[in-house]
Amino acid sequence: MKRFANYILTSVFLLAAGAGIKTQAQNDADLLRFSMTNPIGTSRFNAMGGAFGALGANFSSLSTNPAGIGLYTRHEISLTGGLLSFSAIGNYYGENTEMDNMRVTVPQGGGIFEVYNNKKSEGGLRRLQFGFGANRLKDFNSCSYIKGINTQSSYMDYVTAVSDGYDFGGRDENLAHVGNLAYQTGLMDPTDTTYQHYISFLGPGLEQKHILQERGNISELVFSFGGNVSDKFYFGLTLGVPIVNYKQVSIIEETNLNEIESIYIPDGLEYFDSYRLKQDLRQTGSGINLKLGLIYKPFDFFRVGLAFHTPTYYNLKERSTVSMNTEMSYVIDGTSLPNSNVYSYDDVRYSLSTPAKGILSLGFLIQNFGAVSVEGELINYQGMRFDTDDLDEQSYMRDVVLKSYKMAGVLRVGTEWKVGIVSLRAGYIWQSCPYRNEELRRQWFDHTITAGIGLALGRHCTLDFAFMGNFGKRTDDFYYLVDQNNNPLVQPGKINFAKYLYTLGFSSRF
Repeated sequence: MKRFANYILTSVFLLAAGAGIKTQAQNDADLLRFSMTNPIGTSRFNAMGGAFGALGANFSSLSTNPAGIGLYTRHEISLTGGLLSFSAIGNYYGENTEMDNMRVTVPQGGGIFEVYNNKKSEGGLRRLQFGFGANRLKDFNSCSYIKGINTQSSYMDYVTAVSDGYDFGGRDENLAHVGNLAYQTGLMDPTDTTYQHYISFLGPGLEQKHILQERGNISELVFSFGGNVSDKFYFGLTLGVPIVNYKQVSIIEETNLNEIESIYIPDGLEYFDSYRLKQDLRQTGSGINLKLGLIYKPFDFFRVGLAFHTPTYYNLKERSTVSMNTEMSYVIDGTSLPNSNVYSYDDVRYSLSTPAKGILSLGFLIQNFGAVSVEGELINYQGMRFDTDDLDEQSYMRDVVLKSYKMAGVLRVGTEWKVGIVSLRAGYIWQSCPYRNEELRRQWFDHTITAGIGLALGRHCTLDFAFMGNFGKRTDDFYYLVDQNNNPLVQPGKINFAKYLYTLGFSSRF
């Protein structure tokens, strides 16, 4: 590459945020991805907003308050399947975009079996139950798309800044880094012979696109045990084994629609139309946790539930491929630079832990006619941690988490009313913001409304339908860049999203 001297690069301060191309294998976005969960499961559970911590007797409550297993009086098997659709509307520098998709899902399946029944006594230990199966802790499926003309900066300004200190022309020529891709394809050059600082000919005025598609889920295998004491106290314990399957495709494009307002035009550049940076990311693995629960029924019409979840300890494997493709001609000493380059890393293994959480639930029953349940979940996101042998990296990420996150919670409300063989249900879920940053908090919005209907098929079988509509808004900070006076050089994209889940479930008690 051609060396450039006598150039002074304006100091910039950078913070990588959001879900753009990762410049390192792991960051705090990975921690939040696995720490913020919102279980879905049986159609009855979904229709009532998951507020079963005090009501119990539902398979999916094994992943929230396992004491619910103690309210079973029969064996039960259940299975739930459904359809998920999702869409997002983006706004970036005044331009609106839209993207949508659809997936089939199977969020729950399992069985509860009674292993002890003391029919002779009304006091003491009455029943013991064992259950196993799977619940869906989190569904990752989503998409977003923003596009607009950025009059303040280029994404390459960000790439040159995070490339400071690297020698892509020598020592680091094989490094898996987005800056190396830009260097090898001619999108940026070193400013001097030390190959420690870089500059790009790209500047404001380009049309920018960021497309983000996510797929996969966290499905938790549950092995639960619990019982009933004097029909007043119910207890339970769940050993959870969450299985992670996460895929992400992130695409960043910049296109020259008009004249480029460049810092400089390097020798050898014949034309520039566009470039495309794409990352395919895959994270897989498993974890382990314990959930402890209690339910107390002082009166037939009232129940209170308490649950504690230990941190989940994950062992994960990550694979990523990042490619750069350019539509440009850049000739050095009569030789054209390549228009594409790619790097990948396979089977990078690491561990992380999510925070512990506590859940308080209240349930109110109106004989056999109706029920209302309220549930609050509290989690301190400062408890997120990476487990790595690099103590400096671990300390750095710990500081990032402490400065960026705080305590947050989830409120769930559900109700059910029976009319003959028909049960009518509804619910609501509110997720509070875990970020400290006030701008991110102002942009945060996450609400879910639920509804459903159940049909009794004879004495021991039920068919249930549920609808869940999750609505929210986020910012897309696929890169964040400020100047030496802390003035922003890029506006965050604004995303309004909607996710609709339709499930049909069957259960049989015997």
